[in-house]
Amino acid sequence: MLHSGSRGIGNRIGSYFIELAKKDMRNLINNLPDRDLAYLEEGTEHFNEYVEAVGWAQTFARLNRELMYGRGSRSGRSTQGIRPFTTTDEVVNCHHNYVSHETHFGEKVFVTRKGAVRAGLGDLGIIPGSMGARSYNRARARQHPTAS
Repeated sequence: MLHSGSRGIGNRIGSYFIELAKKDMRNLINNLPDRDLAYLEEGTEHFNEYVEAVGWAQTFARLNRELMYGRGSRSGRSTQGIRPFTTTDEVVNCHHNYVSHETHFGEKVFVTRKGAVRAGLGDLGIIPGSMGARSYNRARARQHPTAS
């Protein structure tokens, strides 16, 4: 298991667009109770730019993990002193800080998951820890026997 994201790029993109949202809100809503409630309105130029930028960062993070996993596996197999091991064809490559366009209750919506993974029926995932805490593999989500 390896744990890596966009290597700070996602954070910089988020910080940039949070500041833009705060500026946009000052122009749209005079009585916003707290600046931290600022958001980008769907369909605006900044919202569309954010969705494009965060999509790029998520793709970068996924490709980064794929490269690291491949190189790490090859390196582990060829390093003396490491016991032989095999891998399966199934690799869990999941985000835990991301934006996704999904359908919920019949409506297409953007979902932001910060420190969370999708736990849909059949999804595989990793529950990530911090740099000082353990991470856990999560088995496939299964439908509860009483659910219909």
